[in-house]
Amino acid sequence: MIIPVQMRQRMCAAVERGEPVAAVARRFEVSERGLRNIIKHFFEYGTHEPLKPGPQEPTKITPADDATILAMIKEDPGVTLKAMGEAISVHESTVCRRLQTLGVSLKKSH
Repeated sequence: MIIPVQMRQRMCAAVERGEPVAAVARRFEVSERGLRNIIKHFFEYGTHEPLKPGPQEPTKITPADDATILAMIKEDPGVTLKAMGEAISVHESTVCRRLQTLGVSLKKSH
């Protein structure tokens, strides 16, 4: 359940006034853990707005790395994700996700 920003503000204000977290959680029908997370979020980020979904950091793979990966595949179609990851210093799962983004498949043709 997504809690509206105004409700988050009212819950935090109630706790700041000195009401127990358990009582506020019961009144607003949320879990204590959820309320504690909302309070923690407010103190860390200074806002009641939830974080946007998706990666919070920029991608680790650069366009130059893309070129390296594609060149490795062209040179040896049987190249492994592990080998590509080692070549550009990232984990093989990062390479796999990047290949999916680029629309490249490493299927073997037997």
